[in-house]
Amino acid sequence: MSNKVFKEPFDNNFFSNHFGKKYLHKKDFLIDVKSFVSLKILDDMLSKSNIWNNHNFIMMLDQKKINYNDYSSMSIDITGNNIRPDVDKVQRLVSKGASIILNDIEKYNTNLLKISDELQRLTQGRCQGNLYFSMASHKAFGPHFDLHDVFAIHFEGEKVWNIYQNIEASPINHPVFRISPDERIKRAGKLIDQVTLRPGDLLYIPRGQYHDALASKNGAIHVAFGLTYFKAIDFMSTIWEKFILNDFMRNDIGLNSNEEEMRSFLKRFSKEISNIVNTEETLEILKSNIKNWPYKIKEYSINNLVLKGIRYDIEKSVRFEKKDNKSYLISGKNAVEVPQKYSQLTEYILDKEFVTYNHLLEEFKDTSKKVINECLENLSKMKVLK
Repeated sequence: MSNKVFKEPFDNNFFSNHFGKKYLHKKDFLIDVKSFVSLKILDDMLSKSNIWNNHNFIMMLDQKKINYNDYSSMSIDITGNNIRPDVDKVQRLVSKGASIILNDIEKYNTNLLKISDELQRLTQGRCQGNLYFSMASHKAFGPHFDLHDVFAIHFEGEKVWNIYQNIEASPINHPVFRISPDERIKRAGKLIDQVTLRPGDLLYIPRGQYHDALASKNGAIHVAFGLTYFKAIDFMSTIWEKFILNDFMRNDIGLNSNEEEMRSFLKRFSKEISNIVNTEETLEILKSNIKNWPYKIKEYSINNLVLKGIRYDIEKSVRFEKKDNKSYLISGKNAVEVPQKYSQLTEYILDKEFVTYNHLLEEFKDTSKKVINECLENLSKMKVLK
């Protein structure tokens, strides 16, 4: 997947002075903005009605979430009867100033997937993108913080972002960080900056930084790419099995233990944790977790498969041998003679892990298609090709 989507790379200054610490505004940062998202592209995506539901299609009006039933209706499609967003109801609410939020939008737009892939490569985080469409002077959210780093890229119209003084310390998805709107306003602190985003601009906001945004023109669109990183609490869950397999960890703690016995328990508990954690095996698990944390983003390439033709995997238990000017397929103690007209082709095939039909045509230009087809058919019948 090509990752050339930004006009300039994130430099050392970003990672030293901003990443995880301080917001950053970069103007005109994205290459060819209109090819990623526009009002026309948004209309096209929204028209694919069968992909939207109450989880990935959300509407807000003046900082209040609109009930899904108020902008949806029963839809009959190939998957059966489903409650989908209703075009007329959605558009009526938009005309009143409502915002549309489309979650996991990169799954439905290959260009946005390229941005997601590049951000994962740069940060070693997991990326998820949410699209926000807003009308002027109607705010979807008041002051709030996110549980992840935000890389907001603007595509249509204008939006003014308010950056507030305070940052919550490493918030996670836990009830202790679910703060009421009124409390968030109090905890946000003073307004320290206002940033106007226009098409192509990027705004980076670290996890926990209080902010909000307001469209200054109708039809503002931005995509907030949220990046989460591997944490100690994530690591604890991956080595949980090690604690289960530890005999001491499965022992009962005596209900009538006195304080001295409890102190002794805690000392042993600490020692056992150290024994579990401080091993080469656990270190390798940690390395693997960090390496495999980003989502594996893959694109289909059916066109390449068509160009290559049918693929044949080779059964490795079968080998090719020549003896006394004859060719054989050997499997265990069994041997089958290969007709002379298939000998060279069969030897070539058995030397590979797999072959494709079009590659064989290219490699054996002087061999007729009939002979190649017969050879492949015979090898397939003998289960040499899979």
